[in-house]
Amino acid sequence: MYLLTLTSDFGLQNHYVASVKGKILFHMPQVNIIDISHQIVSYNLQQAAYIFKSAYLHFPPGTIHFVLNDLHANAGNQLLYVFENGQHIFCADNGFLTLLFDDKPAQLFLLNDEVTHYDYLQVVELFIQNAELILQGGRPNASIVSVNQIVVKRPAFPFESNNTLEVQVLYIDHFGNIILNVTRAYFLEIAKNRPFKILFMRDEELSVISNQYSDVPVNEKLCLFNTAGYLEIAINKGNAASLFGFKSTDERNLFYSNVKIFFG
Repeated sequence: MYLLTLTSDFGLQNHYVASVKGKILFHMPQVNIIDISHQIVSYNLQQAAYIFKSAYLHFPPGTIHFVLNDLHANAGNQLLYVFENGQHIFCADNGFLTLLFDDKPAQLFLLNDEVTHYDYLQVVELFIQNAELILQGGRPNASIVSVNQIVVKRPAFPFESNNTLEVQVLYIDHFGNIILNVTRAYFLEIAKNRPFKILFMRDEELSVISNQYSDVPVNEKLCLFNTAGYLEIAINKGNAASLFGFKSTDERNLFYSNVKIFFG
């Protein structure tokens, strides 16, 4: 059985996702299609990269991934392929890959065939053609391309100065948990076992890293490192984003709000 995942900003209130699945199964009936997400904020590639990164590494080696977010971002309509961490990833040339790999080099390929009438179904058709080559033991019809030949979007990293770490909200999940753009590894490197306090909306403060939501009473705030390894502000059985006034946005205003962490 072959696995193929789909990620998009298509939503679930229209025919787009079903059309894509129908086209895939028409050509590749042997694959098992798994949805990563179709409810990512439109055009928000930073959010798409976070959600996809949090999921795709858990799939078996050889899994094929079609990422269909923000397909019309680049007038050149270039389509890309990368084989990384044992995974085959297809996406548009819109900056997604540079966000996904945190601006670290990856072996990038440009699909050689062009889409004559560029729309999401024709893009999927080309992805399918190349995915079939992979399943047959071959390689995609693609050429190596350098980073300076594609669209580059640079992720925002935490900014450290004078024992203060300024971080930003990366994503607000379905439960209203606020995910910050700081990883466990980076936090521990900066903290160096020093005490800390996280200051955010309405002069709210946190100074203890919890292991799980139930470490605090119901309706109490906490922070912890989530399963993706990112620092998260949450409410035990509550909605932290709503309570503290964080709101979602779009690609034009990539992040939601600054949060400061003081050490020492």
